[in-house]
Amino acid sequence: MLAMLPRLFAALLSGALLNLVSPPVGWHWLHWFSFLPLFWALRPGCWKTNAKLGYAAGWLGVFMLFFWLGETVVRFSNLPWVFSMITVVVFATAFAIPYALVFGPVHWLRARIGAWWVVVVPAIQVTTEQLSPALFPYYHGVGQYQAPWVWQLASVTGVMGLSYLVFLTNAALAEAMYRWREGRAQPWRLHLGVALVFLANLGFGAWRHGAVETELARTRTINVALIQQNKTMEVRMAESVFESIDSWVTRTAKVLPEHPDLVIWPEGSVHVNPDMTRRRFKKLGRRSPRVFFESLAKEGGFHLLVGGGTRGRTRMPGGEEVITAYNSAYSFTRDGHLGQRYDKMVPLPFGEYIPFAETFPKLRDWIKGPGNFRAGEVATIFEAKDGDGNPYTYSVPICYEAILLGQMRKMADADVFVNITNDAWFGDTASPHQHAMLAAAMSTQFGRPMVRVAYSGISFVVDPHGDIRSVQGPFTEAAVVTSLPLLTIDTIYRRGGWIFSWFCVLGVLVGVGVARRRGRNQGEE
Repeated sequence: MLAMLPRLFAALLSGALLNLVSPPVGWHWLHWFSFLPLFWALRPGCWKTNAKLGYAAGWLGVFMLFFWLGETVVRFSNLPWVFSMITVVVFATAFAIPYALVFGPVHWLRARIGAWWVVVVPAIQVTTEQLSPALFPYYHGVGQYQAPWVWQLASVTGVMGLSYLVFLTNAALAEAMYRWREGRAQPWRLHLGVALVFLANLGFGAWRHGAVETELARTRTINVALIQQNKTMEVRMAESVFESIDSWVTRTAKVLPEHPDLVIWPEGSVHVNPDMTRRRFKKLGRRSPRVFFESLAKEGGFHLLVGGGTRGRTRMPGGEEVITAYNSAYSFTRDGHLGQRYDKMVPLPFGEYIPFAETFPKLRDWIKGPGNFRAGEVATIFEAKDGDGNPYTYSVPICYEAILLGQMRKMADADVFVNITNDAWFGDTASPHQHAMLAAAMSTQFGRPMVRVAYSGISFVVDPHGDIRSVQGPFTEAAVVTSLPLLTIDTIYRRGGWIFSWFCVLGVLVGVGVARRRGRNQGEE
């Protein structure tokens, strides 16, 4: 048992290092060798023990990366802190399984297919990322989003191509370590091949980044206003509808001298239907919300995008009226008209609705806090014009929709992604940083610029090759205007590069099949 402790410590070290690779620390360079301690801990002929070590590393890594879930559960619901910690433990227990699947068969593969395991194990990692039913998808390759030359591969294969490259590099270094430990000659052709792949990606990244920079220098731009507040959810929930609207109007007034083309209020900024016309309110100048927002946009000469809920009544087939709610975004045009509306298509489980509550209504009595939002049905493409009257379009992924590849694929026909979110739910934790990282990755993959406006940060602009600008940190006041390029790029990933991950799935099946056949042959011999 004591002999296992150094191996267990090494495995846990690799798991803990994931917290340094991920933001807010963001030491992305560490990722290229962060799994070496875990590879060192693995031993030939110990498939089950190796899987357990991989699981231990994954459990600690997931627990540390997603520790913020505990604080979020408390904010979203009436559940006590102890139960929130149980939630984090259960989450880590479930999502550590892929690490056992990746690291468990390392020596089993190595004994049967030799150095080719270096190619197969990264494919297993990509397979787990592709097939895991992750509520909050975390792709290892996305940690390279702040390394511009490395990151351009995402435009070809998506972030999973970078996951493959990260694990390929770690595996090649591990093979060198194993050969040294065994006193055997190094597979120099393998090492040279991996080095050439790494350098080729750097070369491609440098070329592509420079080419896009050249295009950006001559592309059309608009001015967008990034507005966020330093408010916790407790303060926000205590505000009245009109206090909230007034706070956003006050901050919008600060950017007017810079003549923004598009002003964005984040998710949940308005607690009343923005298109309401039936009622007029004294605190809105005896105007209805719709007329108020139309006047605000016209007087300021900008397009206004407002994040707010939509409540209405729907008559059911039996005649019963039920209240329906959507998490929505509304646009108001610079000439003073109500524009289009988008209803969030992927509500957040346990935040915006309770799964299975329609079947088991008692769940709503047990779990207080989550809303009862319905899913929208259409990925709206908003239409707008710049100061010269030239048209452009944008789509509005709301909150965590911006980290879901399938949903973003539906929204990629627009010129711009406008991601509005309210990350104050997560507090001053790692979550806003991780959420922003995963959202920013979409710009490079789909070749679309993104403007992200969060209630309490992190807000920024992402160019279509992934460079991030005008970053407004979490829980800071901001009312700034920055340029947003309208350059769109037809990426290989969008045209079909997403199939890379399925090639990895196929590669795993082939690699494991060959290994099993060779194992049977060795047994016969």
